[in-house]
Amino acid sequence: MHWSDEIAEKIIKKFPDKEKYVCAAGITPSGIIHIGNLRDVLTSEFVVRSLKKLGKNAELIWSWDDYDRFRKVPKDVPTDFEKYLGLPLTKIPDPWGKEENYARAREVGMERALPAIGIDARIIYQSKMYSRNSYSKFIKIAMQKRKRIAEILFSFKAQEAKPEEIENFYPLNVYCEACGKDTAKIVSYDEENTIGYECACGHKAKADFSQKNVGKPGWRVDWPMRWAYEDVVFEPGGRDHSSAGGSADVSPIIAKEIFGIEPPIYQAYEWLGITGTTSKMSGSTGEGFTPEMLLEIYEPEIIRWFFARVEPLQRFDFALNDQIIKNYSEWDTFLNKIKEGPVSEIEKQILELSKTRLEDNPEPGSVSFRQLAAFVQIAKGNVKELKKMIESAGGKISQKDLQDRLPRAIAWTERYAPDNYRINLRTKPNVGYWGKLGDDEKAMVKKLVNGLDENWDQDKLTNLIYSVAKKEGISEAELKTRQRDFFKIIYQLLVDSDAGPRLSTFFMAIGKDKVEELLDF
Repeated sequence: MHWSDEIAEKIIKKFPDKEKYVCAAGITPSGIIHIGNLRDVLTSEFVVRSLKKLGKNAELIWSWDDYDRFRKVPKDVPTDFEKYLGLPLTKIPDPWGKEENYARAREVGMERALPAIGIDARIIYQSKMYSRNSYSKFIKIAMQKRKRIAEILFSFKAQEAKPEEIENFYPLNVYCEACGKDTAKIVSYDEENTIGYECACGHKAKADFSQKNVGKPGWRVDWPMRWAYEDVVFEPGGRDHSSAGGSADVSPIIAKEIFGIEPPIYQAYEWLGITGTTSKMSGSTGEGFTPEMLLEIYEPEIIRWFFARVEPLQRFDFALNDQIIKNYSEWDTFLNKIKEGPVSEIEKQILELSKTRLEDNPEPGSVSFRQLAAFVQIAKGNVKELKKMIESAGGKISQKDLQDRLPRAIAWTERYAPDNYRINLRTKPNVGYWGKLGDDEKAMVKKLVNGLDENWDQDKLTNLIYSVAKKEGISEAELKTRQRDFFKIIYQLLVDSDAGPRLSTFFMAIGKDKVEELLDF
């Protein structure tokens, strides 16, 4: 079974009679929403699909924890935003002047990416939930049971709690009505709905939290409180929540003992990474690669497939460098295997989870990403010229690949391709390089040029290109070295680089006249 099916069965076993199975995901929009956050939402979305496959009414919710405090100024934000530390994220201006507040500036990109990746989620803004005072009855429960919450929290700490620490503990963080920051401290509680607080700004007040929201509980209480409110049956969490004594250990106990609910099924997941960059993804520091940026170079089905084909606790990397060519090739190979069969039940489920729409049937690319990335550079973005090249090389590009794959190949070559994948076909023969070659090397090039007429065919060209370097009395290993060196010579004569597109395909694409013009000295 696929892991999402296994989780779905666990959920149904634990919660057999639910009218609706709510699976949750979410994040605090404190910094850049990077692609690591996709693991949270896709893990939950896959489980929703598995529940629906089993005939259940299932829903995905995505929470923006935009009522959280602004706790750190990320690198991409002006340093003078330190003055807003302690305010709710929705009470801070957008540093870039485009959206109504800081939180919204972080949220909009992800909200564009979700449907593009095929994720249908009911979005919940916690700032709105708190402003409507939606959680007041749960906050009252937590306040009245505050001493037991303190005992639970302290039980996960190395040092035993002092009696005064238990006595003076309150699970509610107050936003001061005067300065707006969470620098207020509760100093009294009437055991019902009224608290007294004093703020570092000097303001003192009493507040009735049943009538008007005054703050929010800390995360380890806030999380199970929302499970109770939304009736959540499943929510995953990253390494930070899943460490020993972390919120994944503590919050289920609070859910049971304080709010009287069965905690949802939990699944930990590993972080993921990016190859081809030295930056470490971190929303809080303002560094990272966003889902929108990922969609510019990866088809959405491939993004989903990356997550579907591995277990949640298995780390993997998306590639910005030339590894992306292998990623696309593996996806095409997977789809061809599905087409030709036989395939396992897990592979069938991976395909279903990879679809952005269940009614779609993804097809392997009509042209490889490698070819497109090479030819689009030679064609200088001219689509007519590109199509002509592909047809000359014996292929044909589909309308879907023109719409989906081609723009991503262009984006990759322009922004991320390593230097050895940047192709500029020479306009004149490389006389200077030719003059530095030895007699044996020149002889191989001449042998290749002399064989073009009778071998101008994709397969015959491949055989010719590999056979040119053959020489009597050398070993197989020596032949391979000699072939590699010969390929470098041809690439240097064509594109001033040691590497490039597959030579036989490249020759067919640019035409025999151009090959002879650049290689016949």
